[in-house]
Amino acid sequence: MCGRYSIGPDIESLVEKLNTALPPDFAPHYNAAPSQQLPVVSNLQPNQVKMYQWGMIPFWAKSASGQRLINARAETVHEKSTFKRAFRKQRCLVLADGYYEWRKTKQGKEPYRIVLADESPFVFAGIWQDPNEFPESDVPEYSIITTQAPPSIRDIHDRMPVILDSAAWDFWLSDTEDTEGLQDVLRPLADDQLQAYPVSKRVNNAQNDDEKLIEPVS
Repeated sequence: MCGRYSIGPDIESLVEKLNTALPPDFAPHYNAAPSQQLPVVSNLQPNQVKMYQWGMIPFWAKSASGQRLINARAETVHEKSTFKRAFRKQRCLVLADGYYEWRKTKQGKEPYRIVLADESPFVFAGIWQDPNEFPESDVPEYSIITTQAPPSIRDIHDRMPVILDSAAWDFWLSDTEDTEGLQDVLRPLADDQLQAYPVSKRVNNAQNDDEKLIEPVS
C-alpha cells in the first residue's frame, strides 16, 4: 500500500516536464498523509496542478467522516464498483519524490523511504472523483493505485504505488477508455530503478513534517 509520501522542493523540475505550474500557495510536504490536500494533475485540467484531497469517500458511505480509500489495487481497479468509473474517466498524476513503507521486525516496525535510483521526482498513477454530497467535503478526492513491489524492496512491503513512466503520462491523462492499455502501464518498476533507506521513526506521526524526515538514519 501507500500511506505516506514526500513532495520536496525538487518537484519544480517535474512540474516543468509536465508543462504546468505549482499553485502559489504550494509548500513542500515531507510527510504527506491521507486527508491532506496535495498536488495532482488531473485529466480534467491537464495543464494545471491542483490541490486534491487524498482519500476517496466511497459512494456508499453514509458520511464524510468515515474511512477514506487512499489506495486502489491495479489488479482490480477496473472492476471494483467503487473505482471503475474513475478508472475509465477520471485519472490523475500524483506528484511525489519518495514514499514511506514500514518493515516488520522483531523490535517493531521500521520506516523506510523509497525513491528512484537517481532520486528524481516522479508521479504516481491516481484516480479521482468529485466530492460526494456531504457538507464537509467540497474538494475533489483521489486514490493512489498500487501494484506488486519488485523483489529488491519486497522485504519491506509486498505492495508499492504505481510510478508511471513519463512515456505513459499523456496516455494516462487522455480520454481513452482502453482498459487493457491502461492496465498495461500499471506495472511495478524493475529492481534497479528503486532504492530504499531507513528513516527516523518521527515519520510515524503525521504532524511531523520537516526536511529531517527524509534523511537516512543508521
